[in-house]
Amino acid sequence: MVGIQMSKATDRDLHEAVSEELERDSLKRMIYFTKREAEKDGRAFCAYFLDMALSALEEDSEEMNQLLKAKVTRLPIPGEKEYVANQP
Repeated sequence: MVGIQMSKATDRDLHEAVSEELERDSLKRMIYFTKREAEKDGRAFCAYFLDMALSALEEDSEEMNQLLKAKVTRLPIPGEKEYVANQP
């Protein structure tokens, strides 16, 4: 019985770790492509701050990650489990 509970806890922790890694990668991609578009449009100031945000994520500072996650909202992608579940 204890082994089953520990296994479930480990599975939950592994699932959370994978989920956090996917969120981090998704956020990095979103910032990278937004920065690239800002550079194309000549918005150097915007690109500079996006570059700072990308650098902060790559440093993997927990404090900076939390600040960025609080300010950046990920858009739902049609077909994702969360997107489908939240539709009226």
